[in-house]
Amino acid sequence: MSDTDEGPRERLKAAVWFTVGEICNAEKEKLNVAITPQLIASLAEIVYAQAETLGKDLEMFAKHAKRSTVSVDDVKS
Repeated sequence: MSDTDEGPRERLKAAVWFTVGEICNAEKEKLNVAITPQLIASLAEIVYAQAETLGKDLEMFAKHAKRSTVSVDDVKS
């Protein structure tokens, strides 16, 4: 693998960062506030961490129900 190859985790993190940045830029127009790159980075890290935690929780719910896949009911819990 070369240095330019990114794994799925890095691509997902980059997508979260981009999306958070887009949302922040849209909201700063409405709210008339300044948003720094550091704020965007911090928010992106928080969103990514929360998504990871949610994913692990969903896996545990499915495992508790003795299933190997996450179902809609796991998400609704």
